[in-house]
Amino acid sequence: MPHLYRRLLRLKKINVLTNKEQSDIVVLMMTGWHFIDMTRLSVLSIVNTWITLPKLIINTDGTMSSSEIRKALNFWPAGITVEDWKSTEEYHLGKGRKALVNYGNLHPFGKKLALILRYAEKCPVLWIDSDILFFKDFTAFLPQPVTDFACGGTEDFVAAYHQEVINGTGSNLYDLYKFNAGLLYVYGKNIYEDFELERLIAGIHPHYDFCTEQTIFAHIASKSLGIIWSKETVKSFNHDSQEIKAMPLDNVVARHYTSNVRHLFWRDAFFRI
Repeated sequence: MPHLYRRLLRLKKINVLTNKEQSDIVVLMMTGWHFIDMTRLSVLSIVNTWITLPKLIINTDGTMSSSEIRKALNFWPAGITVEDWKSTEEYHLGKGRKALVNYGNLHPFGKKLALILRYAEKCPVLWIDSDILFFKDFTAFLPQPVTDFACGGTEDFVAAYHQEVINGTGSNLYDLYKFNAGLLYVYGKNIYEDFELERLIAGIHPHYDFCTEQTIFAHIASKSLGIIWSKETVKSFNHDSQEIKAMPLDNVVARHYTSNVRHLFWRDAFFRI
């Protein structure tokens, strides 16, 4: 069924409201050939549900060109910037962050970390993973604007961290909270230096895993906003993993379709987006 829904979604006609105003919110995403269908639907859910549209910045993971991504998202009715990894790589190399660049060249989540830190040094940014769908206006759930330092994410139903990062930071994350980095709000001009991330990342190289970047953000957030969105606001659960019917939308603002329920992304997108 998920494969059928995914194929049918490619044929679904997209009707987009073009009269929405654009806000100052900056949204960051990353995509490529393996994720472009999801990214397209995640972005479409933003268009359909947010009262105002953010400034959208998308980074290619190297498997698609910028022009191909623009074509896939040609329905987006507001400002959009599409960049490749090279621009972010050059930005961090210019600041002497070789460990971060090495991480990005070896792992896609290294690219994610580098992209967020690059733009968060300029203004508050909202990172959105491609496996998140919005069902109601999310702008009302954003933190109040900050002028100094902020980092926070969502609550997960399970704690998943990279032990080497915990060892390198001395954090007690397992005792603190179940943090997920699929949706992040980040701002700070000196996060990389203040949290000694060059030393931390260099000490892990090349043993990055699926949770390295998430654990780094969980550690940073533990000194700031922590969990901004509970798992009731941004749904995170798996008890409907075998359910054919679409998820009920009562009081659902958004849902993060983590890898264990990834197939349900296509189900809910088909019926709800």
